[in-house]
Amino acid sequence: MPTAPPEFLFSPNPVWHYIWLFWDLVMFSILLVQLPLAYFTIVRPFDRKFEIKHYTLEKGIFYVSFLMRLFNYVTGILLQPYKKRPLKGIAKRFVRGRFDYQWGVYEKSINFRAHASNFQIRLCYLMYYSTIIFFLGLPALLVHNFILYPEFATARGG
Repeated sequence: MPTAPPEFLFSPNPVWHYIWLFWDLVMFSILLVQLPLAYFTIVRPFDRKFEIKHYTLEKGIFYVSFLMRLFNYVTGILLQPYKKRPLKGIAKRFVRGRFDYQWGVYEKSINFRAHASNFQIRLCYLMYYSTIIFFLGLPALLVHNFILYPEFATARGG
């Protein structure tokens, strides 16, 4: 058991405690570091560089619009190497769908990766892996709080 007082622990199990500390650091990084950095280094430069012809959820509430455009640019950067590869099943549908969406918005095919710097590409990969960690942590949190240690979660109000 860690030496911290119980009110500072995320779990009675030390392994889970450190898993939650890591997950919280990733969440902190996503919300307070990666998203603002992505706004200023990916979204704004690409917004200036490319004109949007048809708006599909691209206008409206700033944060939703920002996340839609960020997702569009990040998938354009990360999926560009897979555009010409023979894919099967759901991967093929996802890659083709993303590029069809970009064709509908810009009315042309854009190679976002060719217009991205090395820093932007690395930031996209960092955001991709952080998002995977975030989504893997959610079911783990539910299993921890409702199956493994429900009394601990109830005592902490979670």
